[in-house]
Amino acid sequence: MCPSSMPFSLACGSLYLLTLKNSARSRIGVPFLANDGGAKAYIHSLGEALHYEFKPRGVYVTVVQPPLTNTPVLAKLGFDPRTMPMKPMSVEQCVSEGLSALRENRSRILPGRMNRIMNALVPASVKRTFTAKMLGKSLGNRTAAVSARVEA
Repeated sequence: MCPSSMPFSLACGSLYLLTLKNSARSRIGVPFLANDGGAKAYIHSLGEALHYEFKPRGVYVTVVQPPLTNTPVLAKLGFDPRTMPMKPMSVEQCVSEGLSALRENRSRILPGRMNRIMNALVPASVKRTFTAKMLGKSLGNRTAAVSARVEA
C-alpha cells in the first residue's frame, strides 16, 4: 500500500487490511542484533501510530510481535528447537493469532498466552541478558565451527 494512494483509495470506499510484522524482542535491545532491533522498533512505532491514524477511516493496522517461531531462521542462528528452554511457537499459531487480532482491530499482538505472561512478568533486563547468553553461545559455536573448517 502506498501512503500517497490512501486518501484516494479511502474516498473510493476501499477497505485495506494491513498487518506489520515485528519482533517481540524489538523493545528490549538485543545484543548482537542491534541493527535488526532498531529497525523493528521503528516498525513497532510506525504500526502503533498508523493504527490510530487510520482507525477512523476503517483501516485496520495490527503490529504482530512474533516470539521465537519454528522457522528455518532458528537453524541459521544455531538453535535446535528440541533443546531450547521454551518451545518455539508454530508458524500456524502465530499467523492465526495475528489474523484474529487484525479482525478485532487491535493495535498489536504478542502471540501465545505463555509469551504474554512472560512478557508481563519478566523485566526487560532479564530478557536481554538471557537472550544475549543464548545468542552469544550460538554465535560462539558457529565461530568455532568456522574456525575448525578453516584450520582443517
